[in-house]
Amino acid sequence: MSTAEAQSPLGWRDRAPLFVIAGSHGSLHWSLAIFYLLLPFIKDEYGMSYAEIGMLASIVHACAFAINIPSGVLVDVTGKGSLCQLTALVFCGFALIAIGWATEFWMLAVFIGIVGAMNTLWHPAAISFLSSAYADRRGLALSFHTVGASIGDAAAPMAAGVMISIIGWQGTAAAGGTVPLIGACLMLLVFGRTGASNPVSSRHGGMRAYMIGMRGLICQANTWKVCIMSGFRGTSQVGLRTFLPLYFVTAFDSDPFWLGVLVMVSQATGAVTTPFAGILSDRIGRRPILMIGFIGSAIIMFTLPWIESLPVLLVVVGLSGVFVFAVRPVLQSWALDMTPPQLGGSMVSLLFGTQSLFAMAVPILGGLIADAWGLEYVFQILSGAIIIAAVISLTIPDNAKSA
Repeated sequence: MSTAEAQSPLGWRDRAPLFVIAGSHGSLHWSLAIFYLLLPFIKDEYGMSYAEIGMLASIVHACAFAINIPSGVLVDVTGKGSLCQLTALVFCGFALIAIGWATEFWMLAVFIGIVGAMNTLWHPAAISFLSSAYADRRGLALSFHTVGASIGDAAAPMAAGVMISIIGWQGTAAAGGTVPLIGACLMLLVFGRTGASNPVSSRHGGMRAYMIGMRGLICQANTWKVCIMSGFRGTSQVGLRTFLPLYFVTAFDSDPFWLGVLVMVSQATGAVTTPFAGILSDRIGRRPILMIGFIGSAIIMFTLPWIESLPVLLVVVGLSGVFVFAVRPVLQSWALDMTPPQLGGSMVSLLFGTQSLFAMAVPILGGLIADAWGLEYVFQILSGAIIIAAVISLTIPDNAKSA
């Protein structure tokens, strides 16, 4: 690509796939965010302990981990990225609807496991497509993808808080499942009209070529450093999403409306600041932006349980969106900077697989800690995990590039 082409403005045919993918990504996060907001109400209805409700949340990440590697291989070898994305949207929508009909714990576990798996199936196809289609604007493109997620994460708690008050948590789950189904319809409509296709589909060279490239990727130390760093960073995100609603209901207010406001604030601030993080990382490098996010996240996690004022809590949770959520596309961009384009889906799978491996342990271990010593200790441990991520980032060259 020439310099002129790289700097030319995007036409509507170029922008449409970006916005539709970002919006559809938001519908998947909408579904998962609704589930997390339902946790306190599921806990009360079924009389669960913190460890039991944490186990239910861990199922999300266990299923996400199980599907991670197969999804990356499928995208890179076959190039069927669009089909993976549509499958994720449709199955996620119907699974969330089914949660509203579930009458047993095992049913809840199965359906929320599908929601978690479909959220993961989406990422290798979508992120590798955006990374290749907008290679000269990678940080910005992945930021828009993350903004879609943040909008879904922000809109869902407020909407769910209102719906729970009116139709209960079961009705809220059923109504929320229609959103990813709408996303699937939009993808079919826009991608069909623009003729957009995943660049992966034209570059796969069979399983032999894939295995040779994959061997080189997994033998690089930086690959695993960035994955493990992502895993420790992800603990703060998973821990905040799982235990912030439980902490708020316990320490402040059980009103679902204010709970929705609290969660919405964290996601909304992340959505607003994410593009700036992506643009800055394209210009000055990935590590400086990540370090700011890591330091801010560690401070917030450490101080959050000691806050006694609701207005102050809202401000601090808003800052958590800036530091915890806005750096996600920066980390993804750094990982893809050091990955050959034809292995982008598999790199995303390694990245998210490591995150899922860490995330599986966070809810259940956090629940055990909360039962034994109190919720405040969970946030102190999350702060320590962020510090470990920051230390790992210092060992990765900021200018690491793909071979």
